Amino acid sequence: MLGGAFGGKGTVQLEPLTYLASKAVGGKLVKLEYEREEDLITAPCHIGIEATIALGVNNEGKLMAGRYTFLIDSGAYTDQAAGITRAAAIDCTGPYEVPNVWCDSYCMYTNHPFATSFRGYAHPELTFAVERTMDQLAKKLNMNPVELRKINVIKQGASTPTQTYLTGNNIGDAEKCLARAQELIQWEDGQRIELGNNKIIAKGLSLFWKTSTTATNAQAGAILTFESDGSVNLNCAAIELGQGTKTILAQILAERLNMDFQKIHVTMELNTQYDPHQWRTVASSTTFLAGRAVLAAADDAISQLKRTASIALQCTVDDLEVGGNRVYLKANPEYGVQIQDIAMGYKFPNGHAVEGQVVGHGRYIQRHLTPMDQETGFGKPGPWWSVGVQGVEVEWDSRDCSYKILKAVTVLDGGTIINPAMATQQMRGGMYLGLSFASSEGYVFDEEGIVLNPQLRTYQMLRFGEEPCQYLVDFIESPSADGPYGARGIGEYGVIGVPAALANALSTAAKVELSTLPLTPETIWRVRREGEI
Repeated sequence: MLGGAFGGKGTVQLEPLTYLASKAVGGKLVKLEYEREEDLITAPCHIGIEATIALGVNNEGKLMAGRYTFLIDSGAYTDQAAGITRAAAIDCTGPYEVPNVWCDSYCMYTNHPFATSFRGYAHPELTFAVERTMDQLAKKLNMNPVELRKINVIKQGASTPTQTYLTGNNIGDAEKCLARAQELIQWEDGQRIELGNNKIIAKGLSLFWKTSTTATNAQAGAILTFESDGSVNLNCAAIELGQGTKTILAQILAERLNMDFQKIHVTMELNTQYDPHQWRTVASSTTFLAGRAVLAAADDAISQLKRTASIALQCTVDDLEVGGNRVYLKANPEYGVQIQDIAMGYKFPNGHAVEGQVVGHGRYIQRHLTPMDQETGFGKPGPWWSVGVQGVEVEWDSRDCSYKILKAVTVLDGGTIINPAMATQQMRGGMYLGLSFASSEGYVFDEEGIVLNPQLRTYQMLRFGEEPCQYLVDFIESPSADGPYGARGIGEYGVIGVPAALANALSTAAKVELSTLPLTPETIWRVRREGEI
């Protein structure tokens, strides 16, 4: 699985064109081909943002008020940008407790390529603005930036900007993430170290959070069919793009059935004619929604297995337990029946049969979510907030403003981490995306808004050999009561805080305030030059 959607396939752009072309030729097969330049300037791209943040603190450094203004560059069409604009407002403060909040978030039409969702859905951008402001505030207060964050980090008992009350169920532990990230990036060894020969080591940290804003009726379904050999087929409409959904759902089902993982087969072929409904494969919500549906389907199947087994074993359903590919008596586990012998019903010695094939059905729908009130902005937009901390260490050359990324760190509280190895790789991939986005990617426009770099030769991405020497990942696990086995979403989170962490590190290295992306050596040089003038 190669992946590569990251929100870009959450919108509709190519499909109507191919449909119209096919209809024009009587429904025949058509092929739509884009040259690279056409793809870069007409396909939906990443949003742009201009953010203005003002923070008020007391003498102890406690945040008392915040005013946030976000201008979202939608390009020529709104597409997903309207939803992104809303998402930026919902989490405008970052993971900080700010008792008095005013946020204006505007979706702006411009003469630019139109924008759509991208991994993080406004959060890399708003986090960049918030975390750069926090670092600048720390300097004004003459405080260690970590200490300022510790004082203000949001915790259980606080409320989000939209007045959602936070509990141990829906918020992780950002303070523990911060402490672990400090260890991994060796913060106490020094934030800025001069090596000589114009080389400087610098470190930057960034807190981040995100709720998975979904439709208030977002839902998923799952169907389990048991076969005569005791294996189980799992069918749901979640799409596998390389994020590991197939493995995760099989793990969840194997755990609930207490069954050998190898006996579970997840159906990958999708067809809306017979698949159960799945809201979307977006918003870091697949494990949460589909996982809960799988658990419900497993419980339905377990009740059927016990009912059939109670007939075969001549006991009550309450006497039975399921596990090890068997249904057995709780009091005397040696007495039981193999699942393969009852998966298609039970046949008595005289040939009579009862019950039939075990088919488990499950579903899950979001609960107690509300739209934002049009007047106040209050509402409950998502089921939980995953929180985390990211750090970047760079080696910067003061002669030409070039830099090498030495280390990238992510510590995430995503609730229970069902598959740590896969979760680690998701974080590493996210950090790569964030560093590429922050260090080099971006359109260059002329005065009329024409894109001047519509080729991969001129649209720069982080290339092989430019990635960090180390990707360090760790997890803090504060289980969510609503999530499957305590899991929250993690898919988007590896990218969110990296641009801000890189900017904080380079601002410390160059002793200037870097507030524009991408952070090319030329950008840093120009900011330094303007400061000198």
